[in-house]
Amino acid sequence: MSVRSTLRSLVYRLLRHPSSEVTLTARCMSGDGCRWELDATNDLDAGSIAIMSHTAETGHGLFTRRVEDVAVVVLNNEQEQACRGAVNRLELVTSSEARREAAEETENARADHR
Repeated sequence: MSVRSTLRSLVYRLLRHPSSEVTLTARCMSGDGCRWELDATNDLDAGSIAIMSHTAETGHGLFTRRVEDVAVVVLNNEQEQACRGAVNRLELVTSSEARREAAEETENARADHR
């Protein structure tokens, strides 16, 4: 699943980072002072079962849930990614030769983008 947005005439996508795991935590919101909590788990099915088991045992049916992952924002267009990468390398290099090569890459990427 991804979310797309256009900012500054560029299309970005928000994705789950490929090396991240989704984690689930939960807390009972019963008004009788229940302190039941689900510790963080990356097994979403087991977490859901634990919440439903708490309901079956206590009758409590109101919970807060938090589902978390690590997100990464990427440019939607590969040519724009190449252009931005060349610009970033240009900003990071210090030698004049490396700057010239990076500037040529930037111009080539911009020419391909047009």
